[in-house]
Amino acid sequence: MQYYMTQWYIFHDLTDQEVLDIKKDLLAIGEKFSMNGLILLAQEGCNGTVAGSDEAMIAIETYLTEKFGDIFFQHWTSHIKPFKRFKVSVRAEIVALKKLAKLPLLTKEGLGEVSRSATHLSPSEFHAMLAQEDVTVLDTRNWYETNIGTFKNAVIPSIKKFQQFPKFVQESNIPKDKPVAMFCTSGIRCEKAAEEMRSQGYKHVYQLDGGITNYLREYPDGAWQGECFVFDHRSAINSRLEPSKRYSLCASCGNPGDVTSACTQCSTPCVLCELCLQKLPATCSKACKRVVESLA
Repeated sequence: MQYYMTQWYIFHDLTDQEVLDIKKDLLAIGEKFSMNGLILLAQEGCNGTVAGSDEAMIAIETYLTEKFGDIFFQHWTSHIKPFKRFKVSVRAEIVALKKLAKLPLLTKEGLGEVSRSATHLSPSEFHAMLAQEDVTVLDTRNWYETNIGTFKNAVIPSIKKFQQFPKFVQESNIPKDKPVAMFCTSGIRCEKAAEEMRSQGYKHVYQLDGGITNYLREYPDGAWQGECFVFDHRSAINSRLEPSKRYSLCASCGNPGDVTSACTQCSTPCVLCELCLQKLPATCSKACKRVVESLA
């Protein structure tokens, strides 16, 4: 079966009641069209990736456009069911930096248009900036994401979670008077990362509009090296936005893994990441992991 997928994020001021009303509407759409996916809602906006039929994608995009305006949606297809279920979750933030800030709505017209914000670079502008010697190329993602792919010569923060990014910036030796070109998976993390760097005195902060996935649509054979982690059951995608043939979700921690093993409890084949394989006996599920740990 082929699943159609759509991903988006929007920063928009919402009241508590508006968040609850939108959640109710989205749950109804998801149930009606038998969708799967995850949507995050907060007073600062909405962030989601959903999958289902082509009709389902049209329905949810129509609703969101009517609610928020002309939004930029990114599209994929997958033969792997991306999510087990459909969930709409209310959070304090739609991307957790533990710092609330008002950010602009990213519209379809705005994507790649310098007129919306001089800090947002289209894939072609970002590609050109990669060749400049005085530019710091900064990956804002977590270590398990950067571990399987990144841009050549990118600075890697090696952080476990995004909340650690401000401290990394404080302790880094990145020049404040020279250009910084940052990137993340789909663009949302860079919206807050850019504001954080500006607050710490960085003068020339740029971000890849639409993130790595948007870059790969235009430059599948460009400067990207490796694969790109995604937050669903595809685990990762290659440079042509196809589900990874190398990585699966690690049975122990859920990060990308590519080491095939057998469960020490039930002998079921499973995939683990190298880190978990070094630390733990191989198990195919949390249930088997608990059994093995109880016998240790």
